[in-house]
Amino acid sequence: MSAKRKTPAISASTCEVLDPIPRQKVRLHTVDDLRLEMGRVYNDMRAGRLESGEGTKLAYVLGQMVRVFELAVIEKRIDALEMTHEQKP
Repeated sequence: MSAKRKTPAISASTCEVLDPIPRQKVRLHTVDDLRLEMGRVYNDMRAGRLESGEGTKLAYVLGQMVRVFELAVIEKRIDALEMTHEQKP
């Protein structure tokens, strides 16, 4: 059996997915990466490739990751301002 199949094998008796297709690792290193992945999740839900409940969970986690990125940027800016303020006599 080829590892590059595009559809998973499904049990005829139980209708269970026997070997789900592994998702490729997604690069989520920037807010733009997160935005693109949210778009993919949305498109997959609209096309019926992803159940809305699962897509909602993924979108929530992606949204939380965006907030963490935003907080990290704000923290760096505050640190830079504090260092500038401390250096002034």
